[in-house]
Amino acid sequence: MPNLNQIYSLKENFYQLTAKDKQVKEYIEKSEARDTIQKSFNSRSFLESREETRLISFLTESLSVKPGLIKYFEEAKEEDVCLLFIDITSFSKTICGWPNSEIKVYLDDYYNRIIPIIYNNGGEIEKLLGDGIICVFGKPFLNLNSPDYVYKAEECAEEVIKEFHGTDKNVKVAIHKGEINYYKVPGEHYGEYTMIGQPITELYRLESVSMPNSINFYDDSTYDELGWSFSRFSNKIDLEKTKVSCRKIPINPLQGVNFSKLGYLQFPNYK
Repeated sequence: MPNLNQIYSLKENFYQLTAKDKQVKEYIEKSEARDTIQKSFNSRSFLESREETRLISFLTESLSVKPGLIKYFEEAKEEDVCLLFIDITSFSKTICGWPNSEIKVYLDDYYNRIIPIIYNNGGEIEKLLGDGIICVFGKPFLNLNSPDYVYKAEECAEEVIKEFHGTDKNVKVAIHKGEINYYKVPGEHYGEYTMIGQPITELYRLESVSMPNSINFYDDSTYDELGWSFSRFSNKIDLEKTKVSCRKIPINPLQGVNFSKLGYLQFPNYK
């Protein structure tokens, strides 16, 4: 995940900051501890030296930085979140034979258009995997209760499909919901902050069979059980101008996944 300062800055630019967020961000920017906190969040251990340990302890206990965000990772807190796996359809085939300079231009355009969409909807990027993006909607980044954080993920997925439909970057989106644990890799040599849990494995499997220009989800999953009657896709506003259809197709069981069917939302052509 991005470092602490990036998370607050991106949230401020594209979504919103709470009063506590603003207080913490302002202190980080002005304090002499700024560099230590920024680097520690995603590249170094908090326990590099006695002086830094004492400083971090002061910040987290006295200034409530830790309860705001870092505590989720250090204590491996569990949260029910909604996950998106977004990637470009047939990316490897598309760029086959291209020089690296051309691939860079292609990806630059992709990221410049898609990252603001994710943050505008309150998402946080977990990983970038070439053209693949895994992002999370839920606490502590998006302070909404169920099912509102799911709706934000849906809105983001729909907006992403619309943005790239009919271009040289047709995308597919896998969407999944479940309980994950935030996680900090132990030790001093690789201080990464990430997520762990079965929904992550299931999300990877779902992406592997996802349909292009579609929002794909597991049938009989907790996400599916939420019910499409509560969905906030744009077609709910005017049924005569339906832009999203809900379809389900059977697939063979996937390794590491307990579901036997896959459902997907597919977007028709846009004018």
